[in-house]
Amino acid sequence: MSGKVSLPDTIPEDSDLEVQEIVRYWQSIHRNGELPDRRQIDPCDIPDLLPGIALVDIERSPFRFKFRLLGERMNLYHGRNFTGRWLDEVFPHFDKTETPKDFIFVTEQGNPSYRLGRPLMTFEKSFIEMERVFLPFRNGRASVDLVMAYTIFR
Repeated sequence: MSGKVSLPDTIPEDSDLEVQEIVRYWQSIHRNGELPDRRQIDPCDIPDLLPGIALVDIERSPFRFKFRLLGERMNLYHGRNFTGRWLDEVFPHFDKTETPKDFIFVTEQGNPSYRLGRPLMTFEKSFIEMERVFLPFRNGRASVDLVMAYTIFR
């Protein structure tokens, strides 16, 4: 990906280069000003980034979030594969974190959300720093129905 495309205001210029690369990929698959659709994601375009990706389905009324797919880095971090599982079932304190608000912001605004700091969902790994971005996608409809999360752990 070319570094010439400006990052959205929500992504710091000093963010990790992988975060910048996934954001620029997301920007590159916008069509006619519409948010990209899940079907536009081509894993062949971003093979080195696949381990850090999680795709999360969005349910509304009330908002609820389910893992559609988790990359290998995510499975290793969590110690298992949570594909197909609801986040509020996997992480009992999920609703007490800022993560649902971030998902809702991305879903309602159609803009990326960026976070740098301690992981919010796994308190037992508080010594780890994470950097992550949420990117909105359509899923065959006009609304945001899927979020691509890209996370780096340090």
